[in-house]
Amino acid sequence: MTRAQRAWCAGLTSIAIVWAIDVSAQTPTPSPARSPQGQGQGRGARAGGRPALPPLAPNMTQQQLQAYLDTYAVIQAEGALRLTAEQYPVFVAKLRRLQEARRRHLGERRRVLAELNGLLQSGESANDEAITARLDALEEIALQTAADLRKAYQDLDAGLTPWQRGRFRTFEEQLERQKIELLAKIR
Repeated sequence: MTRAQRAWCAGLTSIAIVWAIDVSAQTPTPSPARSPQGQGQGRGARAGGRPALPPLAPNMTQQQLQAYLDTYAVIQAEGALRLTAEQYPVFVAKLRRLQEARRRHLGERRRVLAELNGLLQSGESANDEAITARLDALEEIALQTAADLRKAYQDLDAGLTPWQRGRFRTFEEQLERQKIELLAKIR
């Protein structure tokens, strides 16, 4: 690992640590009672062996929440995939690109859907050509999203072993479930 890569990793790690300390300092966590079934699990672990998401800071913006979840994903992926010191900085950069591609395409899709919704709200007077153009744009976004995500996954997979690639796919599914649980708690 080069000096620049080590510095980059150290910087990312220190940001994550400072962020985690800040979040835990803002939100008190009750100490759980230990049961015989729960012994041996790490701090914040659940019965199924999945670590719980750390507590959220109050009044987080959407961007802060997204950064929180992205950082959490990176930290958890390191352990779940058993990344080596050489793999870690490359994996983080490629995971960030994958996350950004998803976010960018989702934003584009939401924008076009909002435009389509605006056209449809005007009732029967809506221009059929404009509606068709928005529908075509949605189809193009879907195709481009699939191509970009396929490329991002190929790039990410290139630096992983087959076991790590499989583990990453199951890890992503677990993380999505945790996000849904988190959002359910917030509401």
